[in-house]
Amino acid sequence: MERILTYAEAVREATKQEMARDPSVIVLGIGVDDFKAVYGTTRGLLEKFGPERVFDTPLSEDGMTGVAIGAAMAGLRPIHVHIRMDFVMLAMNQIVNIAAKARYMYGGTVSVPIVVRSVIGRSWGQGAQHSQALQALFMHVPGLRVVAPSTPYDAKGCL
Repeated sequence: MERILTYAEAVREATKQEMARDPSVIVLGIGVDDFKAVYGTTRGLLEKFGPERVFDTPLSEDGMTGVAIGAAMAGLRPIHVHIRMDFVMLAMNQIVNIAAKARYMYGGTVSVPIVVRSVIGRSWGQGAQHSQALQALFMHVPGLRVVAPSTPYDAKGCL
């Protein structure tokens, strides 16, 4: 029987499955543990996996992306959620110059197994600085894999 999932349900289900499968997977970002749960994508994760693996971060995109990258280099598998693609730009240095290049800079001895998740233009009434689709900027960076799934099925499979 075919199941129909919303995009948020698919992302949440994939995240929950990965966290259950691999105890090194953590979820961090602004609002991942609040009642809105990043449009429902992180709902129930805190209760199931605890505050050691699901936690809110301060409003410091660059700093928190650096924390996530450091956690990845130390052996964890962070899923870092940025509430808007526009604000990922504030972490461009961390993503482009650290995460993407670490493997090359350290001769393949360092891995950065990180997922940086972002919302692109969701809902109505978003201002000019909350609705940009900037993923193409990252597609030209060696060392990064960029996916932009358009269906719930694809979103679940990509995570």
